[in-house]
Amino acid sequence: MYNEIAVIIALVLIATLQVFLCKRENRRIGLILPIMSLIVVTLAVIGISLYSSLPNLISQLFFAIRLFVFLNIPTLILAGIYILYHGRR
Repeated sequence: MYNEIAVIIALVLIATLQVFLCKRENRRIGLILPIMSLIVVTLAVIGISLYSSLPNLISQLFFAIRLFVFLNIPTLILAGIYILYHGRR
């Protein structure tokens, strides 16, 4: 119960921080969180792929692609906030 509430609060705070960064005068500062998220996801996929024990290269490749797409959902949301905010100007 408390874990779910903590995750929801963290997501709301991250989205609020993204909106705050997008409102800054410098337009590029709003890209900090999406870029950081992309870097972390890329490193996580590389690390998990290196230590996974899948039988062949094709299975590892499909696993890495699915994992990369799934883990990049927050990156897409943060980038969407950035695009939506700067599309209104």
